[in-house]
Amino acid sequence: MAQQQRILRELKLLLRERGWTYAQLAPRLGLSEASVKRLFSRGGFTLERLDKLCEQLGLEMSDLFERLQRREQPTSLLTHAQELEIVSDPKLFLVTYLVLNRWSAAEILARFNLSERELERYLIRLDRLKLIELQPGNRTRLKVSSAPAWRPGGPVQRYVHRRLLSEFFTSDFSQTHAEFTMYGVILSEGALARVKRVLQNALRDCQDISAQDAAMPLSARNGAAVVLALRPWSYSGFDELRRPAAAR
Repeated sequence: MAQQQRILRELKLLLRERGWTYAQLAPRLGLSEASVKRLFSRGGFTLERLDKLCEQLGLEMSDLFERLQRREQPTSLLTHAQELEIVSDPKLFLVTYLVLNRWSAAEILARFNLSERELERYLIRLDRLKLIELQPGNRTRLKVSSAPAWRPGGPVQRYVHRRLLSEFFTSDFSQTHAEFTMYGVILSEGALARVKRVLQNALRDCQDISAQDAAMPLSARNGAAVVLALRPWSYSGFDELRRPAAAR
């Protein structure tokens, strides 16, 4: 039923985009205006009628469902203002991280030094920032991707570089399951683009594994961080040794 309501909303939006009224649509479908109004208020479109309606609107049914999917896909890029507020308060940054990782309010309270009232205030802030929809019982529904793409050079990325990465890279990466490899190479523009796609696919695989693992109890999971990075770069120590004619 919920999916049917979403389809109806999308169809109504399409009508508005084209400036059509029910009266104008009715003869195109071979129906009375009253019948069209009932369809759009109660639903009950057959596949044949939905196909005919899409045809009149100038799109395939697959186009309609793609529009629905795009509209329901959580945003993956936050605004500068959203990021700035997230990093303005260390506790808000913590709660944001945990909520994005789908921790419940009970799990947060059991493991972190936050009072119930304090946590609720932070959840209300995230709701106002439109990162979540705060529901009864302090349950949350994400309104953004669980793995948002932080703005290049934005507040969160600067905060991470300044506070998290320096600590992260002090490790010798000798722990079980830890891995660190730096692979320096000289590549063409085309090869750089292909390597970038490989890293993007690897990130999606990591996100899929993380989403599947969310069903495991917290007691069976550990905090972890994955850093994937690529950029055209020349080590300054090498550049100092270049002949002037070979400077880049």
